[in-house]
Amino acid sequence: MTSLLLEPLQQYPAEALSPTLVALQETQKVLPPPHPVWLIATSVWQQLRSGVIPLWQAACDRWQEIPPNSTDLKALALEMTHQLPPLDVGELETVFAACHHFWQQQGGECHLVLTTYLWQESADLPWGLGRGAVLNDPSLPLCHQAIEAAFATLVRAKNLYTYWQQGWDFCQVKAGILLYPLSTIVASGWWRGTEPTLRAIASGVALPHQGIPLPPRGVELTPAEEQQLHQACRGGASHLWVWHRSQTQVWWGQCLAEPLPVLPAPQTVAHTLLAEGIPAAPGQAIAPAIVVTDPCAPAAVAGRILVSKSIPPHWLPLVNAAVGVICEQGGLTSHGAILARELGRPAVVGVANATQQISSGMTLFLDGHRGSIYQLPPEPLPVVATPSLQTPSPQAVKRLPLQVMVNVSQVSALRLLRSLPCDGIGLLRSELMLLAFLDHRHPCHWLEQGETEQLRDRWVQHLCEFMRAIAPRPLFYRTLDLRPADYRQLLGGHRFEPETDWGLRGVSRYPHCPDLFHLELSALAIAHRLEESCPLRIVLPFVRSVSEVAYCQKALAEHGLAPNAGVELWVMAEVPAILFLLSDLANLGVAGITIGTNDLTQLLLGIDREIALPELNEDHPAVRGAIAQLIQEAKAHHLGCSLCGEAPTRYPHWLPWLTDLGLDSISVSPEVVTQVFDQL
Repeated sequence: MTSLLLEPLQQYPAEALSPTLVALQETQKVLPPPHPVWLIATSVWQQLRSGVIPLWQAACDRWQEIPPNSTDLKALALEMTHQLPPLDVGELETVFAACHHFWQQQGGECHLVLTTYLWQESADLPWGLGRGAVLNDPSLPLCHQAIEAAFATLVRAKNLYTYWQQGWDFCQVKAGILLYPLSTIVASGWWRGTEPTLRAIASGVALPHQGIPLPPRGVELTPAEEQQLHQACRGGASHLWVWHRSQTQVWWGQCLAEPLPVLPAPQTVAHTLLAEGIPAAPGQAIAPAIVVTDPCAPAAVAGRILVSKSIPPHWLPLVNAAVGVICEQGGLTSHGAILARELGRPAVVGVANATQQISSGMTLFLDGHRGSIYQLPPEPLPVVATPSLQTPSPQAVKRLPLQVMVNVSQVSALRLLRSLPCDGIGLLRSELMLLAFLDHRHPCHWLEQGETEQLRDRWVQHLCEFMRAIAPRPLFYRTLDLRPADYRQLLGGHRFEPETDWGLRGVSRYPHCPDLFHLELSALAIAHRLEESCPLRIVLPFVRSVSEVAYCQKALAEHGLAPNAGVELWVMAEVPAILFLLSDLANLGVAGITIGTNDLTQLLLGIDREIALPELNEDHPAVRGAIAQLIQEAKAHHLGCSLCGEAPTRYPHWLPWLTDLGLDSISVSPEVVTQVFDQL
């Protein structure tokens, strides 16, 4: 067992630090932060990796003849993760006591920031390889778990491929974790030496550890505060800096290696229209293309425009790493479009022969607003990404004829929720949420390996983040709807997923996989107890019979997730059979229905949502007729009724029509909430 060793950053020898940490060390001498700052000693990582170095060396020998594929990388990452020895709490207990002392002195909220730094010899490695986290109301066990997870991240498949591809010697890579407490923060922000002013990320604590930093918004610093920070970090123009501001002062929090500078786009650049498709996610990007047909190389996607035939959900890490997305297949309701919108990546889908027209390395200008793709000259250009993520500020609160909620699945989307004028989370897609913490392993593989508690803890942590962000507004959590084609690609998936894609969809899977279902309910029960201020609505997916709902209702009661505990049970209305079941479901005690327009359209019209057929869409008379019948039947049986999907924002006549029918609420993507408000 390896013991955790921590040392104050200012006392750490500069010759043993990365260039970015040295820059931060010098800056904080000039402008000391109001809190202590520690660094987990680099010797900790050296001890942890000693047992996995032989595995890495053996793999590199094999890869000299045959390059690794996704299966090789995932298997090696899993083996290396299991070989990492556990971390003793060591000095963390003393450090955490010092954090508590700081929080008690400052008062207000309690946050703990952890950032991983990687370097080799005297060169920084990209900060996107490490793990950055902000723990809210942290405990010592939670902090200890986050540090172990940060070290485990260094041997995930994405990182292993990057080390091999870039020629970095894993045996020589050094790692240190910066750790410091924060109390109530007015704002956090970022700055690059090439930019004239400092920018705000958001009010509260937010860190740009994943993807491109957010566009300017929120609280701006005063000229005097800007000057103070500029003077403190002279000579640090090549880094990305993170600042924090309390009520009384401002200071540098972190210094990160910036591998891909994000600069304003050139005003005049010769370009050629290359292709057009369906504008699936707003925003623009200028970057080299990377054509991917096999997800074995996620690291190569970082800072590039991802070009592929389609985007299955398990490619979420690739979409998150890319600055833009181009797909040959898919429409507005395809998984690639949904993921791109939620992660704030501009996307164009339905681009015919995209993987043939575009080659890796080609410099592109991607316009997600118009659905256009341009080829730019081959000269080196800076990577530019401007996702259309705006914080809305409604002029006045108005009484609306129906409630407006949001669809989410990724924690990264929570940065918008506190300022969005929404009435809650109308759909939390659990099967997409899980992909963020499954480490490319099938959930049943976790259970098979005896890691049930670890998976449950991750599940609870993510649920609590969503519930804290939206409380006291309600959260509609859709239980797992595992699509075999998507989860079959995860480690162990071929053993746990059937060959057919329609048999075990939604609730029909639960009696066949009771351990996973009860684990999910256990996580929900814990999160519900921890976050009582957030009303919980559990939504059952792909319901095809009353007996399925009765089975789930009994299981929920066993975990204390019943109406008397403040939990409502809803069902998804997406299979046409639901049109004939509402009376029986109401008698069973179901509280409401959520109409899923994407699957309902697919099943009513017999189309594939991944293949765009513009003439067959949600506005088809059969789909509108089914929706009208569902709303009227729900009202007749005193059931709540919500509708999830983007159709109300695409067809101007839908909102008045749904309002006249008496729909209670709609749930849409975060970026179109203000558009809906303007139309109501």
